[in-house]
Amino acid sequence: MSLKEIKKGFMAIKQMAIEAFDKKDYELTLSKIDDAVNFVQQFNWIYTDNELENILCEISRQKLTVLPDYTPNPNRVVLFDDWCTSYVLALQYIEALSIHFSEVLYCTARDIESMSYPNILEQVAKFKNVSIAVISSKLPRFERTQQILNTIINFSPSKLFLHIGYNSPIVLALYSLPEGITRYLINLADQTFWLGAKGIDYTLEFRPFGATVSLEKRGLKKEQLLFLPFYPTRDGNQFLGFPEQTKDKIIIFSGGDFYKTLDPDYTYWKLIKDLLHENPEVVFLYATKNVMGKTADFIQHFILTNHFEQSFIYIGYRNDINEVIKHCDIFMGTCPVSGSLMTQLAAINHKPILQYYLPNTYDDETEQALCYHNNLTISFTDKTAFLQEGRKLIKDKDYRKKQGDLLYQAMLKHEEFNQLFKEVVTTHQHFVKFKKIDYSIVAERWWWNEFLGFYNTTQYLIGLLGKKQTFKLIPSIAFKYYATKVLSKIKRLIKKS
Repeated sequence: MSLKEIKKGFMAIKQMAIEAFDKKDYELTLSKIDDAVNFVQQFNWIYTDNELENILCEISRQKLTVLPDYTPNPNRVVLFDDWCTSYVLALQYIEALSIHFSEVLYCTARDIESMSYPNILEQVAKFKNVSIAVISSKLPRFERTQQILNTIINFSPSKLFLHIGYNSPIVLALYSLPEGITRYLINLADQTFWLGAKGIDYTLEFRPFGATVSLEKRGLKKEQLLFLPFYPTRDGNQFLGFPEQTKDKIIIFSGGDFYKTLDPDYTYWKLIKDLLHENPEVVFLYATKNVMGKTADFIQHFILTNHFEQSFIYIGYRNDINEVIKHCDIFMGTCPVSGSLMTQLAAINHKPILQYYLPNTYDDETEQALCYHNNLTISFTDKTAFLQEGRKLIKDKDYRKKQGDLLYQAMLKHEEFNQLFKEVVTTHQHFVKFKKIDYSIVAERWWWNEFLGFYNTTQYLIGLLGKKQTFKLIPSIAFKYYATKVLSKIKRLIKKS
């Protein structure tokens, strides 16, 4: 699908939500809004939608019940968490909240069995002034949302912190919360579409890119944007070890979401190829989730084509990610998009970072995520210079240590985060930096994943709209659909002959 077709698909799904809302079928409305959000956040040419926001606001007011009188307790705060993992930002914020407020409620609407890391509850329970509320995800939608709302209100907090995903169940409740509760969104997914901008008071931004998007694309005002970078939590998961091929080798580790490695020229994969060909003493470890089975297929083809059976090892998805980084020699960031969490885990473990960016990479997370104390130049946009730096790091152990130490010194530390958190939420002074962004370049990069076929967008859209409606609204998809079938049939006939 072209980006133009994708946009038409989103508008068609959105229209279904509007029609259901006009008929006052609010359950169907919310279901179609979920579909629209799931669809659009794969491509991110827009970052919010005012019509959908207004519909959510109206449904919230009509379906959710809130008592008129509310008195907030200034010593009580709530953290609502969708992620329920020990390695994103929940524990960082829980600790800061527990230090600066007398009573904290950790609330989630995910059942324990659906949590990737159920030990998050064990970690949270260690804080003596933190209580826990788990709301069942099996409840009907409005009952679940009402229970979320009641749980928050009954605790009487003065502040609510949101550590949520793009389709969080709490979004609907935000529009009905009493005005006495100040709402802060931890803008972890600052690069993607999400709803809820009209239901919050402040965003906590960790880098200039996200702050700029919030200002220019989400309709938030400058005074609503607060700057609060984060530090990584090193979980206590035991090291699962490395493959035998790593013995007595220099280990370069890289990983993250697979889409972050894809651009039209496969730049990231070509850099790995050059590094391994030029440095036989290196073993490259790569960790990511296997998206639709296609990720592993791509990687296997890369290994076999380049004869990297002994030097490039796909280690899948690792729960011991901090230990993986701790036991490697060099961390290489992905390209065209890097990851701030992985970058920070490298820095906190004193590991040097190899990072290459394409020109006009507006969400370059390496410098933005790390350079709190010192303005280091970490990343490269020249391939020759990048490979020279790689060779130097590989050959010189002392240089590796020196570069790793510099990164550690530059980053925001644990205690500094706790103090900065207090200042930000007390004074609401923003000190946010902004940057110029060409959004067309960013949108094209997201679309590249569709072009490569890692998302089966056509089938997904047909599943939402039905084949007849999809082809009627977007005739070009029908042409491609049937042309593909004809070509497949011709290929099968040729094989038989």
